[in-house]
Amino acid sequence: MSERWLVTGGAGFIGTNVVLRLLKEEIDVTVIDDLSRSGSERNLKLLMEKGLQKFYNMSISDIEDLNRIIPELKSVSAIVHLAGQVSLMASIKHPRRDFEINALGTLNLLEITRQYWPDARFLFSSTNKVYGDLKKIAIRELDLRYEPRESVRSFGIDMPLDLHGGYGISKGCADQYVIDYSRQYGLDTVTFRQSAICGRFQHPMADQGWAAFLVQETKQDRVVGLNGKGKQVRDLLDVEDLVELIIRAVRQKVINNRVYNIGGGPDRALSLLELFQNLRERGYDPKYEFGQLRPSDQLYYVSDIQTAISDFGWTPKYNLDEIIDRLIDSC
Repeated sequence: MSERWLVTGGAGFIGTNVVLRLLKEEIDVTVIDDLSRSGSERNLKLLMEKGLQKFYNMSISDIEDLNRIIPELKSVSAIVHLAGQVSLMASIKHPRRDFEINALGTLNLLEITRQYWPDARFLFSSTNKVYGDLKKIAIRELDLRYEPRESVRSFGIDMPLDLHGGYGISKGCADQYVIDYSRQYGLDTVTFRQSAICGRFQHPMADQGWAAFLVQETKQDRVVGLNGKGKQVRDLLDVEDLVELIIRAVRQKVINNRVYNIGGGPDRALSLLELFQNLRERGYDPKYEFGQLRPSDQLYYVSDIQTAISDFGWTPKYNLDEIIDRLIDSC
C-alpha cells in the first residue's frame, strides 16, 4: 500500500513542519486540527498554499466527528498524533478540557485505528512531564544553572512515571493507553516523550515553547517574568531534526511498541539564564524578573537519546549555537 498519512494537530507547531515535509515528498496526507492554538490558522493557510488538500476542522475529543470522516479517509498507513493541549497552567485552570483533548482524544484515535487501520503505525507525541517533578534526584545550584549532584547527565525511559498536574496526568494517561493498545490489541505504536522542541511556526507563549518565547520577548525588548530563578535546564531540539526522526520512525520496519525520550541530549542542554547569556553575546539586552516556580516544575531534565540514535540511524543536525541562530531568525 502506498503511504497515506494522517496527522492530528497538523496545523500546530510540530504538525506544520511534518506536513510541509510530507507535501514536499508528495505523500498523501490528511490533517485534523481544531485551530484553537494561536497561529494555527496562519499555519493552515501556508499548508494550503503548499498543496494540502485534505483538512478537517474538528477536535479529536469528538468521536462522532471522527467516525463521520472515516469513509473519506479510506486506508491509512501512518497516524502521527500531535494534537494536544500543551499548557500546564491551562490544564490547571481547565482540567476537564485538558483531559478530553489529551486523554480522551488519544483513546478515540486508538479505537479508530484498532477498528479501521490495525496495520498502521501509530506515533504518539508524549512529554517528559510524565516523569513528574524529579524531586527524588539530588540537585545542586550553580551560578547559572541547576545540575544533578550525581554524574548522570541525561535520563532514559527507565525513569519511573510520576504524574503531576493536569497536563502531566492527561498526557501520561494517553501515553499509557498507547503502550497498552499495542500490548492488548497488537497495534504498531511508537511513543516519543519529547522535551524542549523549538523552531519554525511555534508561535510561543509564556508557558509553552520557552526558548522561542524568551528569544521573541528579548528581540521585542520586553521584560520577561521568569518562573523561579531561571536556572532550570532543558535540552533543545530543532523541530527540523524532530521531523526527520518522525519520518524515520514511521518508516522503520520493526520497532513495534517502543518508547523513546526525545530532545537534544546533553550537548544541547542549557538553562534560561544561559540562553540570556548567549543572547547578550550576540548583542541583545535580555530583561527579566524572577518569580515563583511553576507547580511540579523540573529543575533539570535532559533526554538520553542514544536509543533513538541507534534504532533509527539518526543524529540531530543542528548544534546549540545553530538552534539559537535559527530561533532568532524565526521569532
